[in-house]
Amino acid sequence: MNDENLADIIAEIFDGVTVLNSSFGPIYVRHFGQLELRRTFSERKKYLEQAKNRGLMSEKESLDLLYKDEMWTPESEESVEKKKKFIENLNKGLGRIKIPSKREEHKKMIKREMGVLEELEKERSTLVGLTAEKYAQKKVNQIFFENLLFEDKEFKKSVFRDLIYSDTEKEYEFNMLQEQFFTRMSDDNISKAALSPFFSPYLSYSENVHDMYGKPIKDLSAFELKLLTYARTFLNIFKNATKEIPTHVAKDPELLLDFHEAQKNDGKSSKKGSDGDGGTTYFGANKQDIAQMKAEDEDAVDLTDEMKKRGGTLNMKEFMDLHGV
Repeated sequence: MNDENLADIIAEIFDGVTVLNSSFGPIYVRHFGQLELRRTFSERKKYLEQAKNRGLMSEKESLDLLYKDEMWTPESEESVEKKKKFIENLNKGLGRIKIPSKREEHKKMIKREMGVLEELEKERSTLVGLTAEKYAQKKVNQIFFENLLFEDKEFKKSVFRDLIYSDTEKEYEFNMLQEQFFTRMSDDNISKAALSPFFSPYLSYSENVHDMYGKPIKDLSAFELKLLTYARTFLNIFKNATKEIPTHVAKDPELLLDFHEAQKNDGKSSKKGSDGDGGTTYFGANKQDIAQMKAEDEDAVDLTDEMKKRGGTLNMKEFMDLHGV
């Protein structure tokens, strides 16, 4: 996403509305409040009881029946939970990988595992069928989305108000607009927007909620709150940096957070081959990795180049000399 699109996201967050184009004309997406969202989803208990009273099985009851009929097994259920835990650990480990090419490989692995998990959950969901929990969630989602998309900028007429059951094409388009909106307002995009040139004049005001938004924190939309949180985090990093932050790092939320973690750890990382008063070597790094890391660490050493300079080998003394030992 380019700087212009990021600037648009900031403007939409300040305005509290996103306008999307559809085959029916402009659709106005109202930015919901954090407290409003909590109140909506607290209705889930009511609909859960309603579903049980109507005879729908709970998820546990449905799973027990599947176990009995041997259509799904406790081992299958355990494999889903293990896959979730594995992906969670992969995400935690990503922050400790400093070599750019290795990070990309790790991200691809996470994406593959997410695909496997998605297939497992799809199979499970199909077998479990409609449960009391699914019914309750569907009802809550319906309330939420009826108060999200509007035909007018005053938020008076929900797009779902006159939607008839048989109009599946229109409903499909509305679902696509919802997906488009939440992709646009993802944490990834909002964090990048907080580091964009357009937002830079506002960054220092993030320390005071009223200066930034002119209202108390309890009245902020969910996206205003996210932007505020990212802005404060990044501002704190900029203010407390003990060394100059490279330009490309200052524009990338992920790299900036990694830079901050590296400073907290005194520049030491388990992924570094060696670290001393001289340069730092990174085993497994390619040329592009070294170029990028040198921009962040002026003392980074390309071990391959150093070996070539010395006839293809390094003895222990030469290796130690490279690191000021």
